[in-house]
Amino acid sequence: MKKIISIILLLTIFIFGLNIEANASDRQVVNETENVDTTINLIPNSQAGILIEKETGKILYEKDMNHRLAPASMTKIMTLLLVYEALDENILTKDQELTVDEYSASIGGSQVYLKVGEKITVDEALKCVCIASANDCASLLGVNISGSIEAFITKMNEKAKMLGLKNTLFSDCTGLSSKDHYSSAYDMAIISRELTLKHPDVFNYTSIKEDYIRKDTDSPFWLVNTNKLIGRVDGVNGLKTGYCSFSGYNITLHMTQNGMSLISVVFGYKDSKTRNSESLALLRYGFNNYELKTLIKKDTILETIDSPLYKYPINILVKDNISLLVKKNENVDYSYNYEYCIDNSISGKIKVYTNDLILDSDLYTNSIIEKRNIFELLGYLLYNSI
Repeated sequence: MKKIISIILLLTIFIFGLNIEANASDRQVVNETENVDTTINLIPNSQAGILIEKETGKILYEKDMNHRLAPASMTKIMTLLLVYEALDENILTKDQELTVDEYSASIGGSQVYLKVGEKITVDEALKCVCIASANDCASLLGVNISGSIEAFITKMNEKAKMLGLKNTLFSDCTGLSSKDHYSSAYDMAIISRELTLKHPDVFNYTSIKEDYIRKDTDSPFWLVNTNKLIGRVDGVNGLKTGYCSFSGYNITLHMTQNGMSLISVVFGYKDSKTRNSESLALLRYGFNNYELKTLIKKDTILETIDSPLYKYPINILVKDNISLLVKKNENVDYSYNYEYCIDNSISGKIKVYTNDLILDSDLYTNSIIEKRNIFELLGYLLYNSI
């Protein structure tokens, strides 16, 4: 009798469907400054600066982080972000040849001296922007993405709004402008985080100390990285320098140690040596005082559903690392729960509760989800009830 009741219950579930509701909240960048130590001045010679941990977005240090200043060639971090988005959307391909237009060839500033009508691949142009801060290549990429430099600049500002940046306005894609062209330490950190989290391939270029373009021609051009810390400081693999007479010396650095990545941004130094020294001090402060603890690793199997309703077992997995930035040697207690629903795929969230914070990640499955039809289910139930 109990077996008959169980069969009836399972058939009822089959007919009306299995649906487990999940309440979820989106993962957001942590914009907290209440725990930042403002009593120390790690970058005394800067006009502004910031240090963030990349995975969580948590701010570890800041000095006038919302002050509007000229980013100079750090502008190209946004240019690179849009180039990578264009690659994702197949607007460009890396092996695609671009024909140099008159505007790009005449732009001036740091450049690789492109000539009108010359052809250069997207891969080469990316290399020139990332290593040598080439304005002509940045312009060429922008023109080929949007059709005109004006349209590309509009796209840059639209992307800034999408990222929620309140202290950024671009009037070019290179940083040469001094009018209506500004950003802040915080905004540049957010752009850099977006670029490096979603497009880590950029490090294949920004980590190059030196290289050539036109290598097998009569006019090879030697590229030397404007970031002199590349190849000299372990873990530093980007990201972008910036200098104009009206901006002073700026730099955005990306550094990775022991599984944690930090992004620092500083503005307005009188010389590059002091800028580099204080930027490194900022990064070392972060690595010496903080660590990233992964509470639940991505691809962790939370549960395996082995139900008569489905032909195959279904794994419920965590999509992203759930990590917490803490002071070094700090103990962390946490708990978690998760909810999901099953349709043709898995949708749901896991929530982790710790230190008065709620962290979360989406759930997914690597299993085939295929329901048994009514006859297969009856056959399975009858066979297993014997």
